[in-house]
Amino acid sequence: MKKIVTWFCAILSVCLIGIALTSCEQNGGENEQNVHTVTFYDQDKTTVLKKAEVNDGEKVESWTPDNKEDATFDGWYATPTLNIPFDFNQTITEDKSVFSKWNSLAQDPNTWEIVGNLSGDLISSDWGKGNKDSDIFELDKVKGKPNVFEGTFGLVKGNEFQFAVLEFDESGTPVWKYQMGGGLLDQGDNEWFSSEGNYLDPSAGYKENIIVEQGGLYKFTLTTDLVTPTAGIIEVERVGEFSLDTAFSPFIGGTPAGGANTTNYADLKFGVGKAEGDNIVWTGEFSFNAGELLQIYMVDKDYTVQLSGLKKNIDAENTDSENVNLNSVNEIEIINSGKYEVKVTANKNVAKSITEDEVIVNKDTYGNYESYKVAINRIGDYEVTDGVTYDTFNFKYNGKGTDYTVYLRDGAKFPNVKAPTLTENEALAGWYYEVDGEKHGISYNREIYKTTGATYDVNYEVVSETSKDTRDWKLTGQATVNGVETTWSDFTSLTQINNYTYEATLEVAANAEFQIVSYYYGIHQGVFLRGGNVVSEGITDPATVSNIKIVNAGTYKLVLNSLTNEITITPVSE
Repeated sequence: MKKIVTWFCAILSVCLIGIALTSCEQNGGENEQNVHTVTFYDQDKTTVLKKAEVNDGEKVESWTPDNKEDATFDGWYATPTLNIPFDFNQTITEDKSVFSKWNSLAQDPNTWEIVGNLSGDLISSDWGKGNKDSDIFELDKVKGKPNVFEGTFGLVKGNEFQFAVLEFDESGTPVWKYQMGGGLLDQGDNEWFSSEGNYLDPSAGYKENIIVEQGGLYKFTLTTDLVTPTAGIIEVERVGEFSLDTAFSPFIGGTPAGGANTTNYADLKFGVGKAEGDNIVWTGEFSFNAGELLQIYMVDKDYTVQLSGLKKNIDAENTDSENVNLNSVNEIEIINSGKYEVKVTANKNVAKSITEDEVIVNKDTYGNYESYKVAINRIGDYEVTDGVTYDTFNFKYNGKGTDYTVYLRDGAKFPNVKAPTLTENEALAGWYYEVDGEKHGISYNREIYKTTGATYDVNYEVVSETSKDTRDWKLTGQATVNGVETTWSDFTSLTQINNYTYEATLEVAANAEFQIVSYYYGIHQGVFLRGGNVVSEGITDPATVSNIKIVNAGTYKLVLNSLTNEITITPVSE
């Protein structure tokens, strides 16, 4: 019996040893498989520069690839958008992709400028609109470095800006050719700036606005990359303090000045404000055309308060309702041409100090628009300013209204024009003037005007059942129009069928949105037909009034009646 037990124990020991060896072999196999691959990619995000095998829980070693003829290596990143640096101190627990950032050595021949909502001498930037004829916004090219630029600027809290290369169209409007924003800002651990934007795509983070959180004198060094914009970098150094005690001097913006920037127009600024009881009062006399759309901006050097229509700032009890539209909401609208007294009244708490020579803004309290009231009254006929060149436009109504004259200075916009009295079956196509026999359309409150000191007679055209509409109606938005793919950046013409009927075949995706706009002798009139112009039922979303929104994908026929501005949309059967 003892022999049997001894034999059984020996057999059991062999089995246990076998099981243990088998378990060790299996564990050893698992350890061999528990290795991760770290793949390092070139700047094209597809070419593999190197692969590293790393045991689970260990770290991958950093390494530096050789520089290229046209680029230098600038680090490793965890994402292909190059917005999160790769952390080589992290332990590897899965396969990883690592992306290289390269700084292009290509020559950058452009002029880079600071653009935005700025202060002090930079206030006229207005997001680039004032940069055309001034070099104060420019960064200097660093000698010996093909794509490095430097500039030092005084900034105050709340300024918002980017760096850009600007081009200007025929109307003087800036077009951003290149830009560098918050996603490229390298400022270490300080809290001088923040950045924000509406870009959901992380790769577009470099387009975010930079916001000043602490005022100061800052030196910026831009290393640009025209090949891969996200590889550029903005380095910043705070080199000193910068403060701006800003003198209150409200100014007129809007159509008389072509927008908000009035720093070039001394006759559109107010005089020094005076203390009256618990208030400060600024009074100015200005000449306005009929149809002018005004805003009043506070402050001369660092404005953020826009004084506008009835719901905000108009003092209705003390404003001339025969000459000023008291129902205007977003702007102050002038009804009749003339010379006006404009009075701005504000609570004293918007000022830091008040003297006979100046009113200094209180930056903590001046930004509340409810502290201001504006009263406007006509005091005489329109007066041109000495030394200012105007073009004169004599509007002719041919018995269907009262003729009147509009004076435009360089950089202004056409004000709204009074419509002639038309019959029930007529519609106004537009106003035009002639130069050397060629007709030029007028676009209200859109086009920046360049004056030559000329005088023109301005006439109008109508559309009716017997007179042809001379407008070009176009669609912009999300649709294929008569076979032409169209976006919000494109304008595709509808087909004119008769005097007042326009048609188009549309191919749209579900919930596609678009608008119809009019051009008159090549000029965008600023007329927008939206959801409220559609008379079809069950095709569009009636709740979307700012655009025309077709609910279901498909092919549709669109018909525009330009006499009534009514739009009919019907499905096209396959």
